[in-house]
Amino acid sequence: MNKESSAALADEREAREFKPISTPRRRIVLKFGSRLLTGGSTRLDPERMAAVARAVVSAPGQQVVIVTSGAVAAGFRALGLDVPPKRVEERQAAAAIGQGHLMSMWAEAFGATGRTVAQVLLTNDCLTDRKRYNAARRALGALLNAGIVPIVNENDTVSVDEIEVGDNDNLAAITSALVDADLLVLLTDVPGVLTGDPEEDDDVRVVERAESPDELRALCFAKKAIESTGGMVTKLEAAERAGRFGIPTVIADGTSYEVLAAAVEGRSAGTFIAADEAPLSARAHWMAVQKGLQGHLVVDDGAVAALRRRASLLPSGIVEVGGHFRRGDLISVLDGKGIEQARGIVRFDDREVERIRGLHTDQVREALGVDHGHVVMRPDRLVLAERGGVVEISTEPVEADHGEEM
Repeated sequence: MNKESSAALADEREAREFKPISTPRRRIVLKFGSRLLTGGSTRLDPERMAAVARAVVSAPGQQVVIVTSGAVAAGFRALGLDVPPKRVEERQAAAAIGQGHLMSMWAEAFGATGRTVAQVLLTNDCLTDRKRYNAARRALGALLNAGIVPIVNENDTVSVDEIEVGDNDNLAAITSALVDADLLVLLTDVPGVLTGDPEEDDDVRVVERAESPDELRALCFAKKAIESTGGMVTKLEAAERAGRFGIPTVIADGTSYEVLAAAVEGRSAGTFIAADEAPLSARAHWMAVQKGLQGHLVVDDGAVAALRRRASLLPSGIVEVGGHFRRGDLISVLDGKGIEQARGIVRFDDREVERIRGLHTDQVREALGVDHGHVVMRPDRLVLAERGGVVEISTEPVEADHGEEM
């Protein structure tokens, strides 16, 4: 991006009236990446972690959850490696070695301030299963109410493609929804989203506020650090996820104690990204943020149109069943081109749907030999896909359904 286009973007944003962060924040999720905790090296820096602890305890009115990277950085040398590994099995092994060391360092940092920490390891299957999701919500809430600082990380040792969350920025967004956070703070080693590439433009400035992540996507630049797996693109994805649940996001410089303390206290810092004006309900957000769903249904055009009218998904519109799922699982609904049109809680398992797909409602009971109703997916248990995959729930009235509650 040249200086002229960068300046034009900056002038456009300056012309807007941005509201400062003025409301005190009570529950905050702080996310730290490996590069921030290592100071750009490949070793965890205990002084940086101690600074985090001091900043957290300096705001006693706040409840803070920390989402942390660093397990691989803490353990890869024990495998005889000189640099953090890229192979999945080596990263899993390094995480298994390093996770205990990482938690020990966090415990020591907070112990010096008189605070206790708790380890919370998550994988995507903890989040896609509604019972596990609610269990995680309750556990995290209990820890926070007891004055404990939860330290959240992805369970890298057992994470594989089917169950991994994928990056800790998005894990932080999901965690912010789990705890009903007031603010998500993604801390990095730059002061925020910049108006240009600092390596090519000396006049770059921090974008202080944006109304949505879409305003900032053109300002993303590729990451260069080998020890980190995120970047500004994933931070904007995380901000979008959190924003759909009504949670604003701050992207700020975690290397500065003053900035860190300001973020913890809810004062202006870095780039503030506003939340959606019409956030999703808790259930709709849970459905929207899930990744790696285990099943899907392919439906015809008539079924797609019916879903967008807020009608139920019926067997007659289903043309294909993919994956394995149980009654009550969250699955995707695809059109004939393979594009996700909706996702929702299914009322039959995959074998049952295979037996009844294409049938009219009066044929369903005979095909199954039992009366479980004829609705495959209810409109109040699904969300619709819009804008290139962003999932939103409709606010239109829901049709009556006298089938079994689910």
